[in-house]
Amino acid sequence: MNTALKIILVDKNTGRSAMLRRALQDKGHEVICRMSDSSNLQDSNEMTHADVVIVNADIPDEQVFANLTDINKTKPKPIVMFTKESGPGMASSAIKSGVHAYIVDGLEENRVQPIIDVAIARFREFQALKDELDAIRNQLSERKAVEKAKGLLIQHKGVNEEEAYQSLRKMAMNKNKRIVDVAESVINAFELLE
Repeated sequence: MNTALKIILVDKNTGRSAMLRRALQDKGHEVICRMSDSSNLQDSNEMTHADVVIVNADIPDEQVFANLTDINKTKPKPIVMFTKESGPGMASSAIKSGVHAYIVDGLEENRVQPIIDVAIARFREFQALKDELDAIRNQLSERKAVEKAKGLLIQHKGVNEEEAYQSLRKMAMNKNKRIVDVAESVINAFELLE
């Protein structure tokens, strides 16, 4: 048995959403909210508790994709989109807006669970890559701060690069701070003097 998920369902068609709700409940999931359109999705309190968002759109428009993009920026979740038709560029728009599974004319009860599983796996993979990228950007930013502080010490104190680094390192140890925090303090101090 799969882990029970809390799902937000977005669909204008009440009959289709009732069928999908039943299929999800048969798999042990809970539809915590059903909306007729995606415009209020981001402000929905249920977004905090949802594990997955499923969007049923006969023909998704740019507003749907814009709403999903906003969600992906503020409250990222695995998103599954079922659509009756797909025009030029729609799949690309769906992917750019954060849709993890884009299914054209394929809403069948027995396919829903595997599609959700794929969306969750893709979401987790994407989040892991995003976290790794954020960590690398942070390391690069910290390295730049240390290099800038070393450059200022070299320029104003007349020391070489190794001495500048050792000076930052010693200050960090003495103040029980990270070297990047000391480097930023040095940079701020020199900016005040200029």
